[in-house]
Amino acid sequence: MQPTIPGEEEGKWNAIEAVVEQVRAGDKEAYSAIIIQFERQMYTYCYYILKNHAETEDAVQEIFIRAYQNLHQYSRQVSFSAWLYKMAYHHLINLKKRQSRWLKLIDHYKEQQPVLQISRHESEVYELLTFLTTEERHILLLKAVEQYTFEEIGEIMGLKSATIRKKYERLRRKLMECKSQKGEIAHGTFAGTNGIR
Repeated sequence: MQPTIPGEEEGKWNAIEAVVEQVRAGDKEAYSAIIIQFERQMYTYCYYILKNHAETEDAVQEIFIRAYQNLHQYSRQVSFSAWLYKMAYHHLINLKKRQSRWLKLIDHYKEQQPVLQISRHESEVYELLTFLTTEERHILLLKAVEQYTFEEIGEIMGLKSATIRKKYERLRRKLMECKSQKGEIAHGTFAGTNGIR
């Protein structure tokens, strides 16, 4: 199966639904197709929230385990990918709450981690993301990277789509201001809202 994106073709959506039904019917091995389908997207999403490879790997594994355990709760009212991202969103929120309680310990651990070489572009993106709150990072990643609609993001985060749209516009302005203040010209490099579903 090829990785899908939100708003995927009906055929791909039906293929995932068929795999979900296989797993529900007792075919545990079929679940590996779901992991293969969404693992890369889920890793990217989690990494930009957690900013640590080891924590991200653990989080992704935990999300897939929880999704498997709660597969009986999934209904076709939303796409499977949106349901999976909703589960990931809540898991990451809980992780961030726990992290804030143990911040000193985590800082000490991070100091002992080897420094990874990253490109100038990745470093700029990472730096801009530090200006955002956790909620804003979730919205930006779900919209600009995963390309969910405001309605789907609202479903994932438990907010109204109009609220998500307003928050998204504010965070775009915030990022462009940050980029301008660094002496760079913001040319609308962040996902625009023209023609957004």
